[in-house]
Amino acid sequence: MPKLEEWEIKKYWQIFSGLKPVNNKLSGDKVSVVFKNSRLDQTQLEKVWDLSDIDVDGQLDFEEFCIAMRLIFDLVNGNTSELPKSLPDWLIPGSKQHLVQANRAVAGNSTGFDSDTDEELMLSSDFDWYISPSDKSRYEDIYASSADRFGRITFQSLSELYKTLNGVPETDISFAWNLVNPKQSETIDKDQCLVFLHILSQRSSGKRVPKSVPPSLRATFNRETPSYDVNDYQAEERKKPSSTKQAFGESYLSKITGSSKIPNNKTDFSATDGTDWEEVKLRRELKELEELIQKAEDAKNNKGLDDKLSLAKYEFENLLKYKEQQVAELGTGSDLQSIRANIEVVQSQVSQLESFLEQKRTELGGLQREIEALR
Repeated sequence: MPKLEEWEIKKYWQIFSGLKPVNNKLSGDKVSVVFKNSRLDQTQLEKVWDLSDIDVDGQLDFEEFCIAMRLIFDLVNGNTSELPKSLPDWLIPGSKQHLVQANRAVAGNSTGFDSDTDEELMLSSDFDWYISPSDKSRYEDIYASSADRFGRITFQSLSELYKTLNGVPETDISFAWNLVNPKQSETIDKDQCLVFLHILSQRSSGKRVPKSVPPSLRATFNRETPSYDVNDYQAEERKKPSSTKQAFGESYLSKITGSSKIPNNKTDFSATDGTDWEEVKLRRELKELEELIQKAEDAKNNKGLDDKLSLAKYEFENLLKYKEQQVAELGTGSDLQSIRANIEVVQSQVSQLESFLEQKRTELGGLQREIEALR
């Protein structure tokens, strides 16, 4: 069957992004809506989930979602009558090939880590975690020649190196990758890569791959993935090792110097890189920035309004206190007595004025009579 086409991946991306993934992953509840729309029976849908959830984390990332959609569409369109027992190689993304190999090895009881094969018995258990300066320099050369511009390494990017490790089975390589990649991310950073290469170097020299890493390294490997800042790392220029001694990775470094990019026949899930995926991510970041700016402007405007309201509140509170004080003063007994005394004084003065007025009227009447008599 053909591998996934670019238009097909873009169509699945539209469905995937429409379900609003969290941390680029969809939960079973969100995926179930799409699954049930296919009208396949529950047994088939459960099988689709088991085949798609390669890292068995109970969620589907975009690559795993593409796998699920292709399996469902093949059944719905009649391209196949039943689901495969295991994923075909053309449908396995390169970034998860090591997980599939490890799962198959475990399922087939052929990991070789606990078996008493002749090869296993010949391996030494004195694994040394110490990385000498010369080994570190060689590991850094391999890292620099294989890292992307963000300083990240994929499992598939070292595929040519694996071919130079004579006598090291793929299951050991996958197990070593999982040791330094406990979060089962698609990529690892420089520190993880150096330890990964050291494990492979020790294994190629006859040391048994350890079943766990020291606590200090475990804490380092479990830290959060750094942000993809294009100015944070740029791949260094490839160097040729100065030593003439054939050591771990030297044949690999010699081979890739000046070589073209390694071809990959697997399904390429990077068709949306720099287009749909990046555009959606940038649009989301732009929207978040606009929301932050809007919140800041609203907070600034509300601050001015709050200042005016606070001033008005202060003035009204002072006015209320003044009125309450006036009422309190009017309500006291001493003030009432004073007012009554004032009223009595005024009344007395009014009576005196009325008597004075009557007296003057009498005098005026006498004068008027005298004038009349003289006429």
